[in-house]
Amino acid sequence: MPARVAPDSLILLLMSLSFKAEHRDGYSIVRLAGEPSLGQFLSFLQLIAVETAGWPTRRVLFDLRGVRSLTSFTDHYAVGEEAARQLQHLHRIASLVDADRITHASEKTARRSGLNLTVFTDEAEAVAWLTA
Repeated sequence: MPARVAPDSLILLLMSLSFKAEHRDGYSIVRLAGEPSLGQFLSFLQLIAVETAGWPTRRVLFDLRGVRSLTSFTDHYAVGEEAARQLQHLHRIASLVDADRITHASEKTARRSGLNLTVFTDEAEAVAWLTA
């Protein structure tokens, strides 16, 4: 029988990842920080999918520069797969990462599934792409 997680435990599982959402003219920004496990980050994608469904815009910038874990190619690949499953309702997604962490694995994986996701290392470039 699979283990059951109490509703209060979900908050504890996600405490290693915090985020703040801001709505701007024509797009939203989600700034993330922490050291989540891959499972915790995939759970975050499921939760943010529900939240973004009610947002006034379908263009979102995910600022991942504050995430200090999820450094492997396989982590990035899994994130791309889950983003493609959860975020199809969004028209454009910009992923902002530090230059030393860019692999494009999440971008390539998500795009293969039809998700319009592009990875950037410069916030101004990401915003310009989102709002074009």
